[in-house]
Amino acid sequence: MANRIFVFIALAIVVLPASAQQDTAAYQLRSVEVFGKPAEVYAAGSRVTTIDSAYRQTYNSSSLADALQARTPVYFKSYGVSGLSSVSFRGTNASQTAVLWNGLNIGLPTLGLSDFSTLPLSGFGDISVQSGSAAATYGSGAIGGAVLLSSPNYTGKGFGLDVKQEASSFGRYFSNGNINYSSGKLQLGLGAYLRNAENNFTYKDLSRFGKPERTEEHAAQEQYGFIQDLTYQLAENTKIGLHSWYTFADRELQPAMGSARGAEQRDQNLRLMTKLEHESNWGKTDVKLAYFRDYLNYTNNSLNSVANVETYQLQAEQTYTKGADWSLRGGVNLQHFVAENDGYAGTKQENRAAVFALFRYDPTETIDLSLNLRQAIVEDYNPAPTPSFGLNWKFYQHEQHQLFLKGNVSGSYRVPTLNDRFWAGAGNPDLKPEQGWSEEAGLRHLFIVGNTLLLETEATAYHMLVDNWIQWTPNATGLWRPVNLHKVRAMGLELSQGLNATIGTIKLTGSAGYTYTTSEQVAVYEGQGDKGKQLMYVPRHKGVLATGINYKNWQLHTDLNFTGLRYTTNSETSHLDSFMLVNVALSKQMQLGQGRLIVVVRSDNITNEVYQTMAYHAMPLRGYTFSLRFLIP
Repeated sequence: MANRIFVFIALAIVVLPASAQQDTAAYQLRSVEVFGKPAEVYAAGSRVTTIDSAYRQTYNSSSLADALQARTPVYFKSYGVSGLSSVSFRGTNASQTAVLWNGLNIGLPTLGLSDFSTLPLSGFGDISVQSGSAAATYGSGAIGGAVLLSSPNYTGKGFGLDVKQEASSFGRYFSNGNINYSSGKLQLGLGAYLRNAENNFTYKDLSRFGKPERTEEHAAQEQYGFIQDLTYQLAENTKIGLHSWYTFADRELQPAMGSARGAEQRDQNLRLMTKLEHESNWGKTDVKLAYFRDYLNYTNNSLNSVANVETYQLQAEQTYTKGADWSLRGGVNLQHFVAENDGYAGTKQENRAAVFALFRYDPTETIDLSLNLRQAIVEDYNPAPTPSFGLNWKFYQHEQHQLFLKGNVSGSYRVPTLNDRFWAGAGNPDLKPEQGWSEEAGLRHLFIVGNTLLLETEATAYHMLVDNWIQWTPNATGLWRPVNLHKVRAMGLELSQGLNATIGTIKLTGSAGYTYTTSEQVAVYEGQGDKGKQLMYVPRHKGVLATGINYKNWQLHTDLNFTGLRYTTNSETSHLDSFMLVNVALSKQMQLGQGRLIVVVRSDNITNEVYQTMAYHAMPLRGYTFSLRFLIP
């Protein structure tokens, strides 16, 4: 593993400077602006990254899991190619990551997490990732980090069209279509996608003597979805929005190696939202009203389980901004859950509420401060107030160099899920909310040469304590129940570098990210525990490296993803080996009248790496993809 880490760091050092010198006055201005993105306004001192548009143009048929794994050093656990895909930030688990769509949490109330394999990359506008505790801003679950998704924003004039057809190895096909219209007052977008996959790849069966080669026969899946976004300017200072998002997935859950045919699962997710924006002398008023329905049907040879959860959500915010000096946002969030689940004793309901205040203050041109506070109110629970304080300080600027000192201290919490509370015979009404504290500090360096070169380097160290960590574990009689099992400490170092440059007619991009993470129990409340040992499925080493070359109408993209050794038990008695994935894509853009045709050929896992993200769940070897995409304008 040490050799692979050395190779990754060496590649980062060699390739990134080689990718020097990209252009873009437009993106350069946004990068220099510390709080240029909406997600960063009240997040001083925190790490906020985005998925770049060049990657999304080439890989828009991918899932959100694929995109985040390729472009951010976070770790995803996937139960094979057709199973649940969940994320881990800074040594936490999947239920300790908040996922928000247009500012509202869409995590499953039953499980407390989101399945990233069912979230299509093609349906979003901006995609941002905030690392570290952010509960003061985003509420329950934002302990390790938050993923922020927004609807597309159609800013052009007239009609637009985007049609794509893609075919890949292992019987995979993807179709996508989007039509949009924009005028002075109206923006309208309608989109649909369809993904079919046999996933009939070959693999070595590690559970059998001699590791015989087999073909996966039980991982087929069908996914489709519809997206509608409408924004209308009612008056000069008033705007309404209507957003709809439906996804469907019918899949065979890939069985573990050596197992018989696995289970099947159907997921249906409907998300409806209406939004009102109004500006007055009192600032900007935002009111969001949403209805979510999450349906899951799990079947195997002996079980047919159905879960159906309806979520009603209201969020009202008032933002007052005074020039460029300070901005204050106050608001309230209300949630009502109605859950029907074969595992519950009847229909269950729960109410949650939260009030929050977010404050940004820039006392000088070189100092940015944020101070946030949230108080949650949940039936039968009393989470402590969660504050956060952040700082960005540009303490040095000379010629092309700028240096920033950043830091953040944040509280966090997570309320038990509906399954934790209401599962018949196992739900635990005595659970306490998880509570945590996170501190981070770092340096950020910008090197800018006009509009020809932008080099951004950042280093962050963090420390996190999470108490009353909830985990399902067997009791003395062998019954699995959720308990506040232990206190966990996570510490680590994050390094990143981004580069954009122009050399004549050639535009080059490069980015690299590396994380070192330790996550271990420091106190155990039941049993002996495994204090001082790395938590299962948390890699100490994780890194990504991406490069792009744009010459006239040609583009070449490469992505390298390194994942270190992971233990499959908290006692460190078994593990999965480290692995490195390399993906390459070549595309050409051609003008056809008023439209553009983009042809893409790519190869995933080009080095034929054998790897697993979950024990005994095979992943595909090298595969190929060919796609045609037509856009107007």
